[in-house]
Amino acid sequence: MVKKIVFLGGPCGREVWMWNLYLELKKTEEIEPHFIALRQKDVDFFNGKGVFDDKITKIFSLKSQFEPDEDYLRECERKYEINIWDFWNITLARDKKRQKLDRKEVLSYFQSSFKQVEKIIDEFKPDIYLYYGVAGYDTALFNEVFRQKEVRVLEYVAAIMPNRFTFSEDLSNHWRSLIHEYEEIKKDGLIENERREAEKFIEGFRNKPKVPDCARVYREGFGNKLNRYKNYAKQVLKYRELPSNMRFVVWPVIQKYYDVFGYFEKYDESKGEKIVLFPLHFQPEATTLIYGKWYVDQVNLIGNIVKALPLGYTLYVKEHPFGYGNRNPDFYKRIKALPNVRLISPRENNFGLIHKCSLLVTITGTSGWEALLLGKKVVTFGNIFFNICSETERIENIENLPAIVRNSLDKRIDDEELIIFVAALQKCSYPGLARLPSDCRDSCLEEDNMQLLAKGFFDYLEKYPGF
Repeated sequence: MVKKIVFLGGPCGREVWMWNLYLELKKTEEIEPHFIALRQKDVDFFNGKGVFDDKITKIFSLKSQFEPDEDYLRECERKYEINIWDFWNITLARDKKRQKLDRKEVLSYFQSSFKQVEKIIDEFKPDIYLYYGVAGYDTALFNEVFRQKEVRVLEYVAAIMPNRFTFSEDLSNHWRSLIHEYEEIKKDGLIENERREAEKFIEGFRNKPKVPDCARVYREGFGNKLNRYKNYAKQVLKYRELPSNMRFVVWPVIQKYYDVFGYFEKYDESKGEKIVLFPLHFQPEATTLIYGKWYVDQVNLIGNIVKALPLGYTLYVKEHPFGYGNRNPDFYKRIKALPNVRLISPRENNFGLIHKCSLLVTITGTSGWEALLLGKKVVTFGNIFFNICSETERIENIENLPAIVRNSLDKRIDDEELIIFVAALQKCSYPGLARLPSDCRDSCLEEDNMQLLAKGFFDYLEKYPGF
């Protein structure tokens, strides 16, 4: 039976990734593809691979403007269970120039996106919408429209275990397959092999903690590096836009400024302080814009955490490596003005701080997962996959924060609960690197990895035919 799949292109190499994935998938089953292009660059790429225009939907919604039909948009909000201004904030935070756009223009963008996705559904009648990463209001919108129209939505997500991935089917950031496996193990218990593999992973991490795949330093040969910069130059000349990762070039200059003027402190063990650790999130990212949207103002949240700490504990706010050089000085000044807070350098060892802290607090950060693996209690504010672990405390009401903090301080987690959760994560995930090409020096595009990504796709559909 032919599977009709919509593939989403986009920045950071998404168009190349989805194309290579399509080629690999069709080796196993007959696939009829349709591609969504978010940029002219995507269209040119797919055309260059022999894809005709009738198999490409161009959704350049930020370039369209007309008189919006507000009755239609209100109906879309109701049908697809979204709020337009909520989704617009995902995009607004990525470019301050968009704050100047008037209401009519913004609504026309949404109407264009709704209409074109509905057209794909009505005419192509897809079985599956396949993509990687929600990056703006449009990609969030696609997710909800396809899902409400009963097209199965599958997003490749890294499973936060080295070279493993799974799938998300909505914007909750709570993986359905993980919930299913966790509940099954809690009900039926662990078999010997599952327990052994989970214990092995936890022990290995505690003996030698590892950062996620995305933070690795991928080796890149001189030839590949030269080709990459050639492609950057072509992109600038042809499309009049800088590559999305070129902003990293100016960061070292800004970092030097912060170092010279002493914005950050180093951890000083001689102070003998009891630490509550809050690692800052890199922004703008889906981690806060979507999964932690009610706490996107991190400085305000830090102020609330400080108010929840009992006497004798100090809040350590550690800068994110990618936030370093990407934030305005006023952001740091606001944090440093808060009482009982230390702003810690991004160069400090994260695992060392986790080992020393009495509690880790995060919105949706990977550091929360790392803290659990190291036996520490974790408090979260947003939607994140490890919230379902019984050793995680999710804040549902900010007024409950002081009590939850007091009850969590200096408590070690139940290792048996962690073993069950890790076993569930291993059962619902597959070997393979699911990261954007720009984040891994194109390592995800290697043929053997594409074979793993395709195999995981078919295995997932077979194991979880529907929820």
